[in-house]
Amino acid sequence: MTAAGAWLEEEGFLIEPRLRALGLRHGFTTKRKGAMKDSAQREAAAALLGLPAPLLLKQVHGTTIHRAAHSAQGLDGDGWTLGPGDEGLCVAVFTADCMPLYLWTDDGKYAGVFHAGWKGMAAGMPGKAVEALVERGAKASRLQAAFAPHISADVYKVGAELEKSFPASSFARKGDDLFLDLDADARRQLEAAGVPASMIGPAAPCTLSHEDAYHSFRRAKDGARMLAFLSLDRRPS
Repeated sequence: MTAAGAWLEEEGFLIEPRLRALGLRHGFTTKRKGAMKDSAQREAAAALLGLPAPLLLKQVHGTTIHRAAHSAQGLDGDGWTLGPGDEGLCVAVFTADCMPLYLWTDDGKYAGVFHAGWKGMAAGMPGKAVEALVERGAKASRLQAAFAPHISADVYKVGAELEKSFPASSFARKGDDLFLDLDADARRQLEAAGVPASMIGPAAPCTLSHEDAYHSFRRAKDGARMLAFLSLDRRPS
């Protein structure tokens, strides 16, 4: 298995080195690609990755996960899984501070992309994502994980009411202020579900702190979003 590494930026996309090594077509859009709620920009971005227009969900900050299928467009949910027979499909999730989570087996046979803000994280999305892939035939011990850019613990100030939803290890404190660490909680859940710690990628850039690179709902309070694309289609070797 390949050790976890940091994202690479190329032509307005972030690329995960381990997914690239497997040849799986994927990419996370930066601000340079525009606001992905626009269908024309979305389809243009997919085409640059060699992918068809992506299947999208009506995201509801929950833990519902769908298997990719041609008829699966527009369902309520926050995650997708891909497996044998899903070649030719492209799935994606929107984010703008929430965590985009990629999971895949080390042979590239199974993969998924998921959206988790604090509500989804509190409800166990990372663990449920592992379960969904295991149900399809993947082994948790062979899964690799990557977090694309999301709001970081340095700036994700939250109210004390969230303390009942997360363990103390998922928070940082600065004086009287409380900050939620999505990375820490996702790692906790993934490891508990059987994903090797060494196969979980490093922290990703913060969306709120990098105004030039990423959309942030907390900063702009608008509808601009990034998009996390994923497919089982392979790039030519």
